[in-house]
Amino acid sequence: MTDFTGQCGECTNGYFTATYADGMQVGQSATVNGNPPQGCVIGNDGAKVFAIELQTVAGIYDYQVRVNAQGPSGIFSGSMYLAFEDDSGDIYYLSIYSSKRQWHQVSYNSKRPAITRIFWSNYSFTAQSSVAGLEENRPKPDYKVESSVEA
Repeated sequence: MTDFTGQCGECTNGYFTATYADGMQVGQSATVNGNPPQGCVIGNDGAKVFAIELQTVAGIYDYQVRVNAQGPSGIFSGSMYLAFEDDSGDIYYLSIYSSKRQWHQVSYNSKRPAITRIFWSNYSFTAQSSVAGLEENRPKPDYKVESSVEA
């Protein structure tokens, strides 16, 4: 387990973050403030994250953040928005809109793939990288987002 520390709860303005300086390595899963994520990484109308894992994958991309989550429920409830920063400062985005509990994947390539920060909000956002010296106009990294079967 990798214990991220930081804000906790539903974010209704901007975004919340939790950090783990050494980074979540391949084969590890995340806790937040010493507890499973569903107590901290939550959104509007019942949205929550149950698990976050980092693994290697075969194919075009080398790494994958797997997120077991459910989005908000109810008409016009919107989405829960997540992002993950790797040790190189690249940030990968994911939105959860289905109220069914499912696995979602963000696949990416990186020379420094460890996940150092988790972001979440009720609203779409653009996160600021924690890596000093990154240009503001740096292009977003290439990544692929998928949702799969119910957990």
